[in-house]
Amino acid sequence: MNLYLNFYHHSIIVSCNEEVLIKKLQDEFNYFLAEKTEETPATLIEIFKEVPPELPSMIAVKVLDTCSVYKLGQRQYLRYYNGALAVLDKYEETVRLYSLDLDQLFELAYLAIHTKLAKELDLKGLCRMHCLGVSLGDLNALIMLPPKGGKSTLLAHLLDNPELKIIADDMTIIDLSGKIHAFPGSLGMDVKPEDGPLSKLSWTKFSRTQYPPKWFAGLSEFKTRIETHAENNKNLLIAGHRISQGQSILTPVKKWKMILPLFEHLIFGFGLPQVREMFLSFNFFDYLKLPYHLMIRCICALQLLRKSRCFYFYMGPDLPYNAQLILNQLYEQQE
Repeated sequence: MNLYLNFYHHSIIVSCNEEVLIKKLQDEFNYFLAEKTEETPATLIEIFKEVPPELPSMIAVKVLDTCSVYKLGQRQYLRYYNGALAVLDKYEETVRLYSLDLDQLFELAYLAIHTKLAKELDLKGLCRMHCLGVSLGDLNALIMLPPKGGKSTLLAHLLDNPELKIIADDMTIIDLSGKIHAFPGSLGMDVKPEDGPLSKLSWTKFSRTQYPPKWFAGLSEFKTRIETHAENNKNLLIAGHRISQGQSILTPVKKWKMILPLFEHLIFGFGLPQVREMFLSFNFFDYLKLPYHLMIRCICALQLLRKSRCFYFYMGPDLPYNAQLILNQLYEQQE
C-alpha cells in the first residue's frame, strides 16, 4: 500500500502494509496528496510493523537520549531504546522504519518526512516558518508563538468566524520573494474540543514517545477552510508574547523589531518538528552547504519583512478576546 505525496515539487512515497497507518499519514498530509507517477520518487519511506532486523557488528558513532547511532558505508542505523529501528540509506534515498508499535511508526514517519523537507525545501528556495497562519479576505496573518504558546487554542477561537481560512496550523512556507505558501497539517490539542467548529472533526488520541498524549485531527474534513492562494495576499506579521494578567494588546511596531522573532521562528526553525538524529546523516559536503541554507533563509526573512505590516501581540488570559483582536485587525487593515 503506497501513499504518494508532493511537497512543492519534492516527491515522497510512503510504503506500508498497515492501512491504519497509511490513513493517519494521509490525514496528516492531505493537502499534499499526489497521483501515482512513473517517475522515480525523490524519497522513499518504507514502514514495517515487525521486529527490527539484527544489526551488523558496528561501533556507535553517537549515543543520544533516545537512540544509538551507527554508520556503515552510506547507511545509517538509529537503534531506539524502546525497540524501534530507522535505517537511512543516503545512496538510495530511502528510509526504512521498523517497530511493533503503530503509534511509534507514525511518529517516526512524520518526523522523517519533516526532516527530509528541512534540507530539500531550502534547496528549492523555500523556507519553513514556525507560526500559525490564517487569512481573511486578501490578508494573511502569521502569528509567531513559542512552543506551548497557544497556537491551536487561538486557532480554535479564530475559526468561530466562518470567513477565516487556515494557511497553516503550526508551520508555513516562505519563498525567496517573501510570498506565503500553505502547509496545513493536523491539529493537535491537549484536550479534545467539545464545542465550536473543531468539535465536528474526527479526533484521535495519540501517544507520543517523549511527550504526553495529545488529541489530533486531520484538516481533510476542513477543505473549504483551507487558504489555497495565500501567495496573492498581503501579510500581517505578528510576534506573540504571553502576559500573566491584564488585557491583551495588539500594537503596531517598527519592522526592525521583528528581526529577532523572525530569526527564532524562520532562520533557526525554533520549535519545528525535527529529528535531530537524522541530521547526523550529513556528510562533509552537506556541512559545506550550511552557509547556503542560512543565506536562503535570510533572503526569505528579509523579503517577508519588507512586504509585511508588523505587530506585537501581548496575550492575556481571555482567549476569545485574543482571537477577536486578531480578527479586528484583519478587518481594519482591509478598509
